[in-house]
Amino acid sequence: MKKFLGALMVSSLVGLGAFSTVNKAEAASLTIDPTYTFLKTYSDATYYQGVNTVAGNTKAISLADLGLKGGDSINLNISGMFNTSVWNPGQTNDMTIGVFSTSDQLLDTSSEKRVVDSVALNQQDANQYSYTPNTWTSNTLFDSTAFPDSTFDSGKNAYMCNGANLSDPNRTCGQQTFFDGVFGIFRETTLTIPTTAKFLFLAVNDIFYSDNTGNILVNIDKTGTVDNQASVPEPNAVFGVLATIALALKMKRKQQTAK
Repeated sequence: MKKFLGALMVSSLVGLGAFSTVNKAEAASLTIDPTYTFLKTYSDATYYQGVNTVAGNTKAISLADLGLKGGDSINLNISGMFNTSVWNPGQTNDMTIGVFSTSDQLLDTSSEKRVVDSVALNQQDANQYSYTPNTWTSNTLFDSTAFPDSTFDSGKNAYMCNGANLSDPNRTCGQQTFFDGVFGIFRETTLTIPTTAKFLFLAVNDIFYSDNTGNILVNIDKTGTVDNQASVPEPNAVFGVLATIALALKMKRKQQTAK
């Protein structure tokens, strides 16, 4: 009888302890529209085969809705490719960019830092995935200002960059569109969500968006938590375990009384 009671209590405690494990389930599978962006644009519109397409605004993704929070470790995996131009459908790309934020606020397309409450990755992840002006830069192809070596395009009502300036990261024509906190997703990326982050913005990596076609699929899997916080068990499960322990103790007291 003693062995039975002991086994019953131990199994109950083990069952309670099992709730401390981290759930490693897939959080989401998201489709990214390649014509949407959180970067700065200017007159980003394409007229093709009678259809006028304008670059859209990236929608903020709530981490809470995905069952995620700051401190969680996640894996982002990309599948599919998008066409970078309706005029040249063979020009494809599969790279995606993202930025975490403490809010879902996105400024209008004329702002350089449109995600006003963006937060940077931790230093280790930033060294692998972050974009800075010193490592890689994306610039708009046009601007509202007549910079040197630019030509006015009446169709876009903007000044277009010319010649070699298009591939020169130091060119004065065009404006830098990346800002601190933006990171790249290279097919598969594993990183830690910043502790204060509440939202995630995703977009394809490009400099002109309205002429893109296709879509990119991003799978987000939760792989763990940095602080190893225990998940909270359902109340009914807790009461069940406690009731089992109480029953075992009651049976033990009755056994002692009978003796």
